[in-house]
Amino acid sequence: MKKAFTLIELVVSIALLAIVFLFAGTIFKVSINAYRTAGANAEIMQKLRAITDQLNADFKGIRTDSPLLIWFEQDTNDPNQRFDQIMFFADGDFQSTQLYESGINAEPAPDGDKLVIGNIARIHYGQAQPDPNLLARRQHILTADPCLIEWPNADMSDFDDVPNEWYEHDSLSLAQWKIIVGDTYKDKIIPTAFYYRPLVDMDDPNTFHQLMCEGVGSFAIQWAYWDSGDERFYWFPSDDPDGDPSTSDSHFPLNGEYKFGVYFNVLGSIDDNDWYSIGYFAGDDFCSYPKAIKFTFRLYDSKGIIKKDGRAGRTFTHIVYLGD
Repeated sequence: MKKAFTLIELVVSIALLAIVFLFAGTIFKVSINAYRTAGANAEIMQKLRAITDQLNADFKGIRTDSPLLIWFEQDTNDPNQRFDQIMFFADGDFQSTQLYESGINAEPAPDGDKLVIGNIARIHYGQAQPDPNLLARRQHILTADPCLIEWPNADMSDFDDVPNEWYEHDSLSLAQWKIIVGDTYKDKIIPTAFYYRPLVDMDDPNTFHQLMCEGVGSFAIQWAYWDSGDERFYWFPSDDPDGDPSTSDSHFPLNGEYKFGVYFNVLGSIDDNDWYSIGYFAGDDFCSYPKAIKFTFRLYDSKGIIKKDGRAGRTFTHIVYLGD
Protein backbone atom coordinates (compact mmCIF):
# COMPACT_ATOMS: atom_id res chain seq x y z
CA MET A 1 0.00 0.00 0.00
CA LYS A 2 1.47 3.40 -1.08
CA LYS A 3 1.64 6.19 1.43
CA ALA A 4 -0.30 9.37 0.39
CA PHE A 5 0.44 13.03 1.17
CA THR A 6 -0.98 14.32 4.38
CA LEU A 7 -3.08 17.48 4.36
CA ILE A 8 -0.31 19.39 6.12
CA GLU A 9 2.26 18.33 3.51
CA LEU A 10 -0.09 19.36 0.72
CA VAL A 11 -0.66 22.81 2.26
CA VAL A 12 3.08 23.31 2.78
CA SER A 13 3.79 22.29 -0.81
CA ILE A 14 1.20 24.71 -2.18
CA ALA A 15 2.58 27.49 0.04
CA LEU A 16 6.14 26.84 -1.17
CA LEU A 17 4.94 26.77 -4.77
CA ALA A 18 3.14 30.09 -4.24
CA ILE A 19 6.31 31.63 -2.79
CA VAL A 20 8.33 30.39 -5.77
CA PHE A 21 5.80 31.92 -8.19
CA LEU A 22 5.80 35.16 -6.18
CA PHE A 23 9.59 35.47 -6.32
CA ALA A 24 9.62 34.46 -9.98
CA GLY A 25 7.00 37.10 -10.77
CA THR A 26 8.89 39.76 -8.82
CA ILE A 27 12.17 38.90 -10.55
CA PHE A 28 10.42 38.92 -13.93
CA LYS A 29 8.85 42.33 -13.20
CA VAL A 30 12.18 43.78 -12.04
CA SER A 31 13.89 42.36 -15.13
CA ILE A 32 11.26 43.82 -17.46
CA ASN A 33 11.49 47.23 -15.77
CA ALA A 34 15.28 47.14 -15.94
CA TYR A 35 15.12 46.23 -19.63
CA ARG A 36 12.65 49.04 -20.37
CA THR A 37 14.73 51.54 -18.38
CA ALA A 38 17.92 50.49 -20.16
CA GLY A 39 16.19 50.90 -23.52
CA ALA A 40 14.86 54.34 -22.56
CA ASN A 41 18.31 55.46 -21.37
CA ALA A 42 19.86 54.17 -24.58
CA GLU A 43 17.30 56.16 -26.60
CA ILE A 44 18.07 59.32 -24.64
CA MET A 45 21.82 58.85 -25.02
CA GLN A 46 21.42 58.38 -28.78
CA LYS A 47 19.56 61.70 -28.92
CA LEU A 48 22.24 63.36 -26.81
CA ARG A 49 24.99 62.08 -29.11
CA ALA A 50 23.14 63.25 -32.23
CA ILE A 51 22.60 66.75 -30.84
CA THR A 52 26.09 67.26 -29.42
CA ASP A 53 27.80 65.88 -32.54
CA GLN A 54 25.86 68.32 -34.72
CA LEU A 55 26.54 71.25 -32.37
CA ASN A 56 30.25 70.41 -32.34
CA ALA A 57 30.37 70.13 -36.13
CA ASP A 58 28.59 73.46 -36.66
CA PHE A 59 30.47 75.44 -34.01
CA LYS A 60 33.81 74.05 -35.10
CA GLY A 61 33.44 76.23 -38.18
CA ILE A 62 31.73 79.27 -36.61
CA ARG A 63 32.72 82.58 -38.18
CA THR A 64 33.56 84.76 -35.19
CA ASP A 65 33.93 87.74 -37.53
CA SER A 66 30.25 87.51 -38.49
CA PRO A 67 26.91 88.25 -36.81
CA LEU A 68 25.91 86.03 -33.89
CA LEU A 69 22.37 86.42 -32.57
CA ILE A 70 20.97 84.76 -29.44
CA TRP A 71 17.35 84.99 -28.32
CA PHE A 72 16.34 84.18 -24.75
CA GLU A 73 12.77 83.36 -23.76
CA GLN A 74 11.59 82.08 -20.39
CA ASP A 75 8.14 80.71 -19.53
CA THR A 76 6.58 83.28 -17.19
CA ASN A 77 4.97 80.48 -15.15
CA ASP A 78 7.93 78.11 -15.06
CA PRO A 79 11.51 79.45 -14.87
CA ASN A 80 12.80 75.97 -15.72
CA GLN A 81 11.15 76.11 -19.15
CA ARG A 82 13.14 77.99 -21.78
CA PHE A 83 12.66 78.52 -25.51
CA ASP A 84 16.03 79.98 -26.52
CA GLN A 85 17.30 80.27 -30.08
CA ILE A 86 20.60 81.06 -31.78
CA MET A 87 21.64 82.11 -35.29
CA PHE A 88 25.22 82.25 -36.57
CA PHE A 89 27.40 81.70 -39.65
CA ALA A 90 29.80 78.79 -40.07
CA ASP A 91 32.24 77.26 -42.52
CA GLY A 92 31.79 73.64 -43.57
CA ASP A 93 30.67 71.30 -46.32
CA PHE A 94 26.93 71.90 -46.59
CA GLN A 95 24.32 70.34 -48.84
CA SER A 96 20.57 70.81 -48.95
CA THR A 97 18.27 67.96 -47.97
CA GLN A 98 15.87 68.57 -50.85
CA LEU A 99 15.99 69.15 -54.59
CA TYR A 100 14.92 72.59 -55.77
CA GLU A 101 13.69 73.70 -59.16
CA SER A 102 15.53 76.62 -60.65
CA GLY A 103 13.72 79.84 -61.41
CA ILE A 104 10.93 81.45 -59.46
CA ASN A 105 9.32 78.52 -57.64
CA ALA A 106 8.65 79.38 -54.01
CA GLU A 107 8.57 75.81 -52.69
CA PRO A 108 10.93 72.84 -52.94
CA ALA A 109 9.86 70.56 -55.75
CA PRO A 110 9.85 66.79 -55.11
CA ASP A 111 10.75 66.24 -58.75
CA GLY A 112 13.21 69.13 -58.89
CA ASP A 113 16.73 68.87 -60.16
CA LYS A 114 18.88 71.15 -58.03
CA LEU A 115 20.77 70.43 -54.82
CA VAL A 116 22.14 73.44 -52.99
CA ILE A 117 25.79 73.06 -52.00
CA GLY A 118 28.27 75.47 -50.44
CA ASN A 119 30.92 75.99 -47.79
CA ILE A 120 29.28 78.75 -45.69
CA ALA A 121 25.86 78.53 -44.07
CA ARG A 122 23.56 80.57 -41.85
CA ILE A 123 22.55 78.17 -39.10
CA HIS A 124 19.73 78.44 -36.58
CA TYR A 125 18.86 76.26 -33.58
CA GLY A 126 15.65 76.44 -31.59
CA GLN A 127 12.55 74.55 -30.56
CA ALA A 128 10.06 74.04 -33.34
CA GLN A 129 6.51 75.19 -33.66
CA PRO A 130 3.80 74.10 -33.21
CA ASP A 131 5.41 71.40 -31.01
CA PRO A 132 8.17 72.84 -28.76
CA ASN A 133 9.31 69.31 -27.84
CA LEU A 134 10.98 69.08 -31.24
CA LEU A 135 14.43 70.61 -31.64
CA ALA A 136 14.85 72.27 -35.03
CA ARG A 137 17.91 73.21 -37.04
CA ARG A 138 17.57 75.61 -39.95
CA GLN A 139 20.35 75.68 -42.52
CA HIS A 140 20.63 78.29 -45.25
CA ILE A 141 23.61 77.74 -47.51
CA LEU A 142 25.14 80.94 -48.88
CA THR A 143 25.34 80.61 -52.66
CA ALA A 144 25.50 82.76 -55.76
CA ASP A 145 24.12 79.97 -57.96
CA PRO A 146 22.17 81.80 -60.72
CA CYS A 147 19.90 78.79 -61.23
CA LEU A 148 18.30 79.29 -57.80
CA ILE A 149 15.79 81.97 -57.00
CA GLU A 150 17.44 85.12 -55.69
CA TRP A 151 16.47 85.38 -52.03
CA PRO A 152 16.78 87.43 -49.93
CA ASN A 153 17.47 90.67 -51.75
CA ALA A 154 20.14 93.10 -50.60
CA ASP A 155 17.80 95.41 -48.64
CA MET A 156 16.10 92.39 -46.95
CA SER A 157 12.65 93.72 -47.89
CA ASP A 158 11.57 90.18 -48.88
CA PHE A 159 13.02 88.48 -45.80
CA ASP A 160 9.92 86.87 -44.32
CA ASP A 161 8.64 83.64 -42.82
CA VAL A 162 7.62 81.57 -45.84
CA PRO A 163 10.87 81.50 -47.84
CA ASN A 164 12.86 81.27 -44.60
CA GLU A 165 11.00 78.02 -43.92
CA TRP A 166 11.06 76.54 -47.44
CA TYR A 167 14.45 77.55 -48.79
CA GLU A 168 17.76 76.08 -47.74
CA HIS A 169 19.84 78.84 -49.29
CA ASP A 170 20.63 82.56 -49.05
CA SER A 171 21.62 84.52 -52.12
CA LEU A 172 23.47 87.10 -50.03
CA SER A 173 27.18 86.64 -49.52
CA LEU A 174 28.75 86.69 -46.06
CA ALA A 175 30.22 90.11 -46.85
CA GLN A 176 26.71 91.40 -47.55
CA TRP A 177 25.38 89.93 -44.30
CA LYS A 178 28.16 91.69 -42.37
CA ILE A 179 27.14 95.18 -43.50
CA ILE A 180 23.44 94.87 -42.64
CA VAL A 181 22.66 97.52 -40.01
CA GLY A 182 20.95 97.15 -36.66
CA ASP A 183 17.63 98.66 -37.74
CA THR A 184 17.24 96.01 -40.43
CA TYR A 185 17.95 93.31 -37.90
CA LYS A 186 15.37 94.83 -35.58
CA ASP A 187 12.66 95.27 -38.22
CA LYS A 188 13.17 92.22 -40.45
CA ILE A 189 15.73 89.62 -39.45
CA ILE A 190 15.08 89.12 -35.74
CA PRO A 191 11.27 88.93 -36.01
CA THR A 192 11.52 86.44 -38.87
CA ALA A 193 14.26 84.32 -37.31
CA PHE A 194 13.15 84.32 -33.67
CA TYR A 195 9.52 85.36 -33.36
CA TYR A 196 8.56 82.66 -35.85
CA ARG A 197 10.23 79.49 -34.62
CA PRO A 198 11.06 76.85 -37.27
CA LEU A 199 8.02 75.04 -38.61
CA VAL A 200 8.10 71.24 -38.25
CA ASP A 201 4.80 69.60 -39.16
CA MET A 202 4.96 65.84 -38.63
CA ASP A 203 2.21 65.47 -41.24
CA ASP A 204 4.16 67.43 -43.85
CA PRO A 205 7.41 65.82 -45.10
CA ASN A 206 8.43 69.10 -46.74
CA THR A 207 9.19 70.46 -43.25
CA PHE A 208 11.29 67.52 -42.10
CA HIS A 209 14.55 69.13 -43.26
CA GLN A 210 14.30 71.40 -40.20
CA LEU A 211 13.80 68.57 -37.68
CA MET A 212 16.91 67.97 -35.58
CA CYS A 213 15.59 65.71 -32.81
CA GLU A 214 12.34 64.64 -31.17
CA GLY A 215 11.73 64.63 -27.43
CA VAL A 216 13.73 67.77 -26.55
CA GLY A 217 12.42 70.25 -23.98
CA SER A 218 13.50 73.49 -22.32
CA PHE A 219 16.31 74.42 -24.72
CA ALA A 220 18.40 77.04 -22.88
CA ILE A 221 21.45 78.95 -24.12
CA GLN A 222 24.03 80.92 -22.10
CA TRP A 223 27.22 82.66 -23.14
CA ALA A 224 30.37 83.23 -21.08
CA TYR A 225 31.56 86.77 -20.38
CA TRP A 226 34.48 88.12 -18.38
CA ASP A 227 33.85 90.32 -15.34
CA SER A 228 36.96 92.45 -14.75
CA GLY A 229 35.83 93.37 -11.24
CA ASP A 230 35.58 89.79 -10.02
CA GLU A 231 38.18 88.59 -12.50
CA ARG A 232 36.14 85.57 -13.45
CA PHE A 233 33.79 84.31 -16.15
CA TYR A 234 30.03 84.35 -15.71
CA TRP A 235 27.22 82.73 -17.67
CA PHE A 236 24.53 85.01 -19.08
CA PRO A 237 21.59 84.97 -18.67
CA SER A 238 21.05 83.40 -15.27
CA ASP A 239 18.30 83.36 -12.66
CA ASP A 240 20.97 83.64 -9.97
CA PRO A 241 24.10 85.36 -11.33
CA ASP A 242 25.88 85.75 -7.98
CA GLY A 243 24.95 82.28 -6.68
CA ASP A 244 23.65 83.46 -3.30
CA PRO A 245 20.98 81.73 -4.17
CA SER A 246 18.40 84.57 -4.25
CA THR A 247 16.84 85.16 -7.65
CA SER A 248 16.27 88.88 -7.02
CA ASP A 249 19.18 89.61 -9.39
CA SER A 250 17.84 87.37 -12.15
CA HIS A 251 18.52 88.52 -15.70
CA PHE A 252 14.86 87.68 -16.37
CA PRO A 253 13.13 89.99 -16.96
CA LEU A 254 15.48 92.76 -18.06
CA ASN A 255 12.81 94.77 -19.81
CA GLY A 256 9.58 93.92 -18.02
CA GLU A 257 9.19 90.81 -20.14
CA TYR A 258 10.73 87.37 -20.12
CA LYS A 259 12.28 87.48 -23.56
CA PHE A 260 15.11 89.46 -25.10
CA GLY A 261 18.09 89.07 -27.38
CA VAL A 262 21.81 89.77 -27.46
CA TYR A 263 23.60 90.39 -30.74
CA PHE A 264 27.29 90.33 -31.62
CA ASN A 265 29.04 91.80 -34.67
CA VAL A 266 25.95 93.75 -35.75
CA LEU A 267 26.47 97.26 -37.14
CA GLY A 268 24.61 99.80 -35.01
CA SER A 269 22.53 99.18 -31.90
CA ILE A 270 19.26 97.32 -31.43
CA ASP A 271 17.98 98.89 -28.26
CA ASP A 272 14.31 99.77 -28.59
CA ASN A 273 12.14 98.40 -25.74
CA ASP A 274 11.94 94.67 -26.46
CA TRP A 275 15.29 94.63 -28.26
CA TYR A 276 18.67 94.57 -26.59
CA SER A 277 22.09 94.82 -28.10
CA ILE A 278 25.08 93.95 -25.94
CA GLY A 279 26.24 97.51 -25.39
CA TYR A 280 22.81 98.69 -24.35
CA PHE A 281 22.84 97.15 -20.90
CA ALA A 282 26.46 96.19 -20.27
CA GLY A 283 29.98 97.49 -20.00
CA ASP A 284 32.96 96.91 -22.24
CA ASP A 285 33.83 93.50 -20.78
CA PHE A 286 30.27 92.35 -21.32
CA CYS A 287 30.41 93.40 -24.95
CA SER A 288 33.24 91.08 -25.90
CA TYR A 289 32.52 88.15 -28.17
CA PRO A 290 31.58 85.00 -26.21
CA LYS A 291 34.41 82.75 -25.12
CA ALA A 292 32.02 79.82 -24.91
CA ILE A 293 28.36 78.97 -25.30
CA LYS A 294 26.48 76.61 -23.01
CA PHE A 295 23.45 74.61 -24.10
CA THR A 296 21.17 73.07 -21.47
CA PHE A 297 18.26 70.91 -22.57
CA ARG A 298 16.00 68.16 -21.31
CA LEU A 299 15.67 64.91 -23.26
CA TYR A 300 12.68 62.58 -23.08
CA ASP A 301 12.34 58.96 -24.11
CA SER A 302 9.43 58.17 -26.40
CA LYS A 303 7.56 56.12 -23.77
CA GLY A 304 8.02 58.48 -20.83
CA ILE A 305 9.82 55.90 -18.71
CA ILE A 306 12.75 58.01 -17.47
CA LYS A 307 11.87 60.42 -14.67
CA LYS A 308 14.03 62.50 -12.35
CA ASP A 309 13.06 64.90 -9.56
CA GLY A 310 9.43 64.19 -10.34
CA ARG A 311 9.83 65.32 -13.95
CA ALA A 312 10.02 63.30 -17.12
CA GLY A 313 13.35 63.07 -18.91
CA ARG A 314 16.94 63.96 -18.05
CA THR A 315 18.71 67.31 -18.22
CA PHE A 316 22.06 67.67 -20.02
CA THR A 317 24.56 70.48 -20.48
CA HIS A 318 26.91 70.85 -23.43
CA ILE A 319 29.53 73.60 -23.82
CA VAL A 320 31.18 74.66 -27.07
CA TYR A 321 34.32 76.78 -26.90
CA LEU A 322 34.77 79.55 -29.43
CA GLY A 323 38.46 80.24 -28.90
CA ASP A 324 40.31 83.26 -27.52
